[in-house]
Amino acid sequence: MATKTISLIKKTPGGKTLKIDITINPDEDKIIDIVISGDFFAYPPEKLEELEKQLQGKTLEDAMKTIDDYKKEIELVGTSLQDIKQLIEQAISKKHIKENRP
Repeated sequence: MATKTISLIKKTPGGKTLKIDITINPDEDKIIDIVISGDFFAYPPEKLEELEKQLQGKTLEDAMKTIDDYKKEIELVGTSLQDIKQLIEQAISKKHIKENRP
């Protein structure tokens, strides 16, 4: 299975940085792995790691629903779930792609 890894960075209006490193299966547009990082705060912090795990194996549509499900479970300071959704959408739309070859 060929995968594509994309790293995207967004500066939020408050000056904080949001970064996602995402590996996708381009044939199915599914998330294989994702790491969400930056100089923002997440409360409780373990919920961000839980969200990353929940996004694995999801299509874009399912990933957006999963993120929406976390609105009441995680508080982000310096970024938002909407910012995360935007970066995932950009990644899956195949912008800024570097292909991984086995």
